[in-house]
Amino acid sequence: MFKLVVEEIMEDYPRFLTEGFKPFNPLELAERTAKIVTRPGAQGLERKYTRFYVVSVYGGIATGYAVGCCLRCFYCWSNWSRDFPEKYGVFYSPRQAALNLFKAVDECKRIGGVDKLRLSGCEPTVGFEHLLDVLKYASESKYSLFILESNGVILGSNAVYAKRLAEFKDKLYVRISFKAATPEGFTQRTGALGSFYTLPFKALKYLLDEGVYARAAAMTDVRVMSRGEQSTLIQMLDLIDPDGNYTETLEEEVIYPYNMSVKRIRAFNDKFFADKLVKNILSGGI
Repeated sequence: MFKLVVEEIMEDYPRFLTEGFKPFNPLELAERTAKIVTRPGAQGLERKYTRFYVVSVYGGIATGYAVGCCLRCFYCWSNWSRDFPEKYGVFYSPRQAALNLFKAVDECKRIGGVDKLRLSGCEPTVGFEHLLDVLKYASESKYSLFILESNGVILGSNAVYAKRLAEFKDKLYVRISFKAATPEGFTQRTGALGSFYTLPFKALKYLLDEGVYARAAAMTDVRVMSRGEQSTLIQMLDLIDPDGNYTETLEEEVIYPYNMSVKRIRAFNDKFFADKLVKNILSGGI
């Protein structure tokens, strides 16, 4: 039954952006994606992840790589589970996901003193009830900090999400990754309708209003964002969080030539390459 539902959802499902793309509603895409990457389970809502591992960022942190996203940034470096969530990942209950994070820390031999947990990858807020249950296990654990990395679209769509995250604010840090400060920039970079560009800003405000520690990061690479738009972005952030001092402290992202980024950028500019890439991925050639 689940397989049949997924097959129906995948009809015309947005993959990576190509020339002449039709802008989409990111909240509708989030709902469609949730039906692919989550399912009811005996121990709560199960969610797809591709792996659990420790990386050196944040001084060493155990990370769960979540499948599926509601944006289609043309420069994205996430793996193909963003665009093809039906093909990648394994379902885990919230308890299994939390235990895998703990296990990643305990088994890590490369980095000493790791005591932080993170959900990242594509968009971890897809399947929000699963996220809350993982946070519950994390809050009861010995680990000191849980970092949630998000694009802010879902979190900014309703203040209730921030209220629920606030239940875990003693250990929680939310990093919101901003893509644009204008409707046009938002559509050009993410593929989503420009009218939704304010959602990440709302997410940051909602979280701060609830006392959740939250900070902004932004894709400010001059190859995709002008200095004028960057200035506008910082001004908008300063209005929300005057104490953030974003002129000096904004975490700026740049586009690196990762394999996934290079292929998505080429697909964005080369329809023939894009069509061939889709066929290769669906057939298991990549």
